[in-house]
Amino acid sequence: MLSMVKPQYLLQKLRDKFYSGHLRYIVRQIGLNKILSDPYWKLVYVFSGKTQTHDIDGHKIEFKTDTFTEFMRFRSFAGEEAILKDLLQSLKKTDIVYDVGANVGTYTCFAAMKLQSQQTVAFEPESRNAERLRGNLELNNLDARVLEVALSDTNGTIDFALSGDEAGEGEHAIATDQATETIEVETVRGDRVIEERDLTPPSVVKIDVEGAELSVLRGLSETLRENVRLAYVEVHSEKLPAFGDSAPEVRAFLEGAGFDVTELSSDRSEFFLRASK
Repeated sequence: MLSMVKPQYLLQKLRDKFYSGHLRYIVRQIGLNKILSDPYWKLVYVFSGKTQTHDIDGHKIEFKTDTFTEFMRFRSFAGEEAILKDLLQSLKKTDIVYDVGANVGTYTCFAAMKLQSQQTVAFEPESRNAERLRGNLELNNLDARVLEVALSDTNGTIDFALSGDEAGEGEHAIATDQATETIEVETVRGDRVIEERDLTPPSVVKIDVEGAELSVLRGLSETLRENVRLAYVEVHSEKLPAFGDSAPEVRAFLEGAGFDVTELSSDRSEFFLRASK
């Protein structure tokens, strides 16, 4: 019965049925897709029930989507579904995972579901994101440690740039000269925070820090050499220069730490490096 179909699924079924073939080609050619896309997804969001459920490699997670920003982030995982699948398939039962730049917990939740209690540690300095991350863990009855600090190569505090007012904004980062709205957050070297907070060193790390990749890697240099067997680093080629760094330097650092490095995605200025031993 049509009345039993949830509105958001009905909208997507209608889109899949009619927005295809020759019509899809024409709409894209004249640029109408750019005009219609945002209203369409906002309508789907209205009927979404403020949660989304995703299944990757047999691991099903429900995410809160109280804002349109979160809804769009989880709709496609910002193009990172293949990375998540690779991570989940690569994890071992004994792994300890650090999610650096965890945002609202996409990687944290999936890793925590695959592993046992307290084998996942999330680092997210922005308080609204950290709060939502904890909410997503609770929603799925998952256990992970959430630390509201920014990993870097210095200990102290630093200005942290905000890209918007909603949880799930994906571009919060250590501030550069171009930042307009900032907050002060605690920074700590990864090697030091492990010792100070009595954390188990990671065997797997995922890093997504909007251009501050090398700062995080330098602060974790000892841990990377001695403990980490697998790292996923999102490289932001256009943002690295603001920190005095470059994409080739990120790769070179990982190789210098003893990793074999491969590029998992290369269709954007932002791409993931997979570093393994």
